[in-house]
Amino acid sequence: MVRLNRTSLISLILTLVAVVLVGCGGPSATTTVPPTYSDLQITRINDYLSDIEKNAERFADLEASIAKADWQEAGNIMRGSLGEMLMDMRALNRNLLAKDQPTPTALTRALTEDFLKIDQAADLNSVPLAQEGFRDATADFNAYLNSLPKLS
Repeated sequence: MVRLNRTSLISLILTLVAVVLVGCGGPSATTTVPPTYSDLQITRINDYLSDIEKNAERFADLEASIAKADWQEAGNIMRGSLGEMLMDMRALNRNLLAKDQPTPTALTRALTEDFLKIDQAADLNSVPLAQEGFRDATADFNAYLNSLPKLS
């Protein structure tokens, strides 16, 4: 029979406890670096944003066309400069990180719906309905700009 002295017995127990603790411990927590914007993405986003803001200057012309019930001009503005603006907004959205995309994407869709509402008002020759669509479009556009991440 093997005889263990007290020191050997304590060493054996401590070894078993250490093995159990190491074996039962899960994988060590690893810290992941959150995704960030690359310099190229920041440049693209800023370029799209510059074009968006330039085309958004046509909102004033759209408002004036609606007030005069000049539906031809209103349609030209929405399909021209503001249509380009919508395309740039969609392209900008694709360059955002996944976590930053949902709100700008939803607001881009809402702005598209607002323009469709103005188109429908034009078909009905309804200035008040078109003005309501314009107010919604302005609010959605401003919310879009505010929803974009602040990039340096």
